[in-house]
Amino acid sequence: MKIQPIHPRTYDNKDCDGCAGPSDVDILRFQRAIRAITGKWKIEIVCMLIEGPMRFGVLRRSLPGVTQHMLTEQLKELASNGIVIRRAYAEIPPRVEYELSQAGIDLIPIFQKMLEWSLKYDALLLSEDDSREKQSSAL
Repeated sequence: MKIQPIHPRTYDNKDCDGCAGPSDVDILRFQRAIRAITGKWKIEIVCMLIEGPMRFGVLRRSLPGVTQHMLTEQLKELASNGIVIRRAYAEIPPRVEYELSQAGIDLIPIFQKMLEWSLKYDALLLSEDDSREKQSSAL
């Protein structure tokens, strides 16, 4: 992988007039928000639910490699953080659907901006394989 120099950010007045770093409270809020959406399968689940409500089985088949236990745990965490809504219907057999809450829907433009950022800086971002290779060569 080609190593690129990292240039310092230069601000002009329209970008950052009177900028100050975030407060400690803002940093804690940001960390809490990041923890709410990070997990083994959380981002993938949210991206699948953008298409609309899904039953558990459909969601599981849409995410190859996820175990039933892991999917259940990730959905519980997303629901407890208010990102996903779980709807259980009193039917036989029981039917459960998951959909994005308004908080989950509000993540869509944020995910789109993150995708734009990742495409812009793709060459600087290490994949897991690149990271492991770099760590083993440093030893």
